Amino acid sequence: MTPTITALGTGCADSTKYFQTAFLIQDEHTNLLIDTGGGSGILSQLDKCDIDLNSIQNIFITHKHIDHIFGVFWILRFRGANIANGKADNITIYASAKNIALIKQVSGIFLKEKVIALFDSKIRFIAVDKTANTKINDWGLEFFDIQSKKEEQFGCHIRLPTNKTIAFIGDEPYTDAILPHCKNIDYFFHDSYCLEKDRDIFHPEEISHSTAKEAGANAQKVQAKNLILFHTEDKLTFGNRKELYAAEAKKEFSGNVFVPDDGDVIEVVI
Repeated sequence: MTPTITALGTGCADSTKYFQTAFLIQDEHTNLLIDTGGGSGILSQLDKCDIDLNSIQNIFITHKHIDHIFGVFWILRFRGANIANGKADNITIYASAKNIALIKQVSGIFLKEKVIALFDSKIRFIAVDKTANTKINDWGLEFFDIQSKKEEQFGCHIRLPTNKTIAFIGDEPYTDAILPHCKNIDYFFHDSYCLEKDRDIFHPEEISHSTAKEAGANAQKVQAKNLILFHTEDKLTFGNRKELYAAEAKKEFSGNVFVPDDGDVIEVVI
């Protein structure tokens, strides 16, 4: 099986036409869900993409903003029940120590005791700020602090068995502080909140987001081979987002540019 990246959600926090950030990276033996969007919509997105909730092995939560973390509670509600009833395998959640504590706290309020009872046994939590490097089966993972200006946030560097590499740097602009984690990367995720021409409308710099032009320039700086744009607005570009964002990024970046819609699948070419 060729490794794939499935875009379950590609929109920003206030998008109504796209689900919020959620990407499933998988090959024949291993998968990792990066962020879970902002609510129960993650279940619908999985269903639309014909992905069985019980097949999810690992989840990585980058930070505690509601549009990235809140879907995890819906996953835990139903997946936890399936685990408790012997209908699903164990699951591992990677997040910062603070966000693990938050997930457990909120879960304790809303989820059933039979799910809570699985925490730290069949529902495992691993703090990424204590475990910078790890392995998931035959994948190599490195977690890193993106040094956010707003909220503690972590990214990850994935090395697949094919030696292809993927860097997910969260939803804030690249900074040189994280260069060691994404230099010469094969697939580079970068937020792209809006187009450069719409900067004065959306003011991305005020909320630590980027334009497609800036994302392209950053991908060129790290010498990435492929750029994946996500976390976009849907007020002005819905319907022709792919063409507009890709064209702007390509003016700055010499590699391939992907602007996936929800449900799109990107093959990680071997």
